[in-house]
Amino acid sequence: MQYGILKAILDFKPDVVHCVEHSPAATFCASVAICLNIPIVWSSHTNLDYYIPLYIKPFIAPFSLSIYQRLRRTFLNLADFNLTVSSDFANLLLENGIKQEVHVWRTGVDSKLFNPTYRSQEMRCRMFNGHYSPDKILLVSVGRLSPEKKFEFLVEILKNFPQAFLCIVGGGPYIEHLKPLFPEKQAHFIGFLQGAELASAYASADYFVYASVSETFGQVYLEAMSSGIPIVAAEGKQMKEFFKDGVHGYTWRPNDVEDACQALQKAINKRKVLVYNCRQNALNHSWNSAANQVEDVYFKVKNDKKKKFNLKGIYCFLNWFVLQIMILLFMVPFMNVAKPVKKSTHSKLNSLPSFKFCISLLSLVAFLGIFISFC
Repeated sequence: MQYGILKAILDFKPDVVHCVEHSPAATFCASVAICLNIPIVWSSHTNLDYYIPLYIKPFIAPFSLSIYQRLRRTFLNLADFNLTVSSDFANLLLENGIKQEVHVWRTGVDSKLFNPTYRSQEMRCRMFNGHYSPDKILLVSVGRLSPEKKFEFLVEILKNFPQAFLCIVGGGPYIEHLKPLFPEKQAHFIGFLQGAELASAYASADYFVYASVSETFGQVYLEAMSSGIPIVAAEGKQMKEFFKDGVHGYTWRPNDVEDACQALQKAINKRKVLVYNCRQNALNHSWNSAANQVEDVYFKVKNDKKKKFNLKGIYCFLNWFVLQIMILLFMVPFMNVAKPVKKSTHSKLNSLPSFKFCISLLSLVAFLGIFISFC
């Protein structure tokens, strides 16, 4: 993969390299760009400071997080321009040691696709999955089915609103855990939708409900608003860039069932006004304006320097190599993709008495070697 990236950059000869997130591929691209004196624009979208403690084994999570933060800090401080999708995440990056300003990239939504005109009685009946009734309220929630999305919380809302039906759009490793929690007559897991089908699912619902607070931006909120459906969601920093409580919907205090039920009831009482406000607000967040903003950044950082070899790139490659090894040793082996419903009682690897010992020994040796190399 690294050879392919290197060849692509050398053949294409870009004026600017735009790196997204802090993956092995992105950090390798940055190392190549620095070697070739190519300006780097870096955009950070995902708050892994939140996800790592959730998905990594607790005993190693703090150390894994410190490795990731060091990798992110090292490379973002080498970028010519840093972008992120919310002011709160920008502040988090600055607190983590990013020395230069982190600018907010105002992302957008396709208001032609996510449009109230996609409202469909056929899709609405499909979302009810055989439980359609004209006097029922149709809630929709869209997202990856995983622990941090807190879909379980929505069960409590349904208990207090027997006239409500929830359609959950999306797939993921957590689905087998979630399905038994929801009453069959009040919920339907419709699966993964995209394009016009997804737009129709949004527009055909009455309210968008969401319990997660893990997003840095939350594209689903903007898609729902563009489709003309009010937001009823857990209060989170990710919504500050485009949402006003009481204007585009209502929020509840995270994990507060009573407050969540009150938020939904307020939205029900004020639906017509909220629908109009949501659509009008979403029209101000176009992809054209988002593209124009980042285009201006590219022209700002572009330089006319001759692409001479920069020795600083060697330092970047060394950092890249060491940090990737540390990630492979102290993050990847300890990841949980999701909380399983049932843990297997028989595992060939775990049945071998020496397996865990070997992993621990290998990690210890690697750690000592890396520690010595840093000293």
